[in-house]
Amino acid sequence: MKVQIKDGVSFECDNDFLLRSALEQGLGFPYECASGSCGNCRFELLSGDIDYPHGQPGILSEKDLERNRHLACQCVPKSDLEIKVRLFDQYEPVHNPSRFIGKLVAIEQVTHDISEFRFETNAEQVFEPGQFALIDVPGVEGARAYSMCNVGGTPGYWDFQIKKVPGGAATSALFGEVTLGLECAINGPYGRGYFRGFRGRDIVLIAGGSGLSPMVSVARAIDAASGSRSTEKVSFFYGGRAAQDIAGEQFLSGMSGYGDWITYEAALSDVSDTGAINVFEGFVHDLAKQRLGEGLR
Repeated sequence: MKVQIKDGVSFECDNDFLLRSALEQGLGFPYECASGSCGNCRFELLSGDIDYPHGQPGILSEKDLERNRHLACQCVPKSDLEIKVRLFDQYEPVHNPSRFIGKLVAIEQVTHDISEFRFETNAEQVFEPGQFALIDVPGVEGARAYSMCNVGGTPGYWDFQIKKVPGGAATSALFGEVTLGLECAINGPYGRGYFRGFRGRDIVLIAGGSGLSPMVSVARAIDAASGSRSTEKVSFFYGGRAAQDIAGEQFLSGMSGYGDWITYEAALSDVSDTGAINVFEGFVHDLAKQRLGEGLR
């Protein structure tokens, strides 16, 4: 089906989500999460019919609906469409996302509720460190967005550090029912928050919980590119509630710059946890602010 952008280009979208088709064809359609949570991919429907396979997104307000605004990442065209949306150069994908099959070949525990899942693929698709993908877990309705933790400059493996969500359908399956050899549909890469090389400024990586994965990916890319570094320093801050939640240092300690220009520090919000040793008491953003001060501006 043809999707015509008012006063702009057109693209094809056949039985697929509007945003996914636009990005696969290299268009700079605005978005952030690609999973219905942020609302950045809103567009105005001028003509035609759409459907929401997983139900109308709760993020759409009454005013949105009155103005015929919809989420491109969640809707599928049922006819040719004319829409109104502003495209931006900065949203044009550095790698057009694609769809392929990944076979689960390894699972490694990171913390009590985070594990690293390695998927092997024959696809030629690559990604930038810090990007994410949408994974369809068999038997679970709807794709889930997970960030990669490896560097991704060459095809072959897509690794994800995933946090178990209590009651979550996808993570309950991944952590409890799956076996090696499981095949999942993967769609990606997505995301604009990726490592763009050394630019003469210090780099700050801040994460907590499931945010560990993309920061590990960026840190690994920094280590791999260390030969092009001049004087930049890297500060990695990670926050958790209890001592058992803390992670990240194990992925940095083997890097050549660790302890010199790469540093790591953890923050713990539950100060009653007697298992915590040598960690900052408080939230991770407060730790970064205290350590770097005006340098964060």
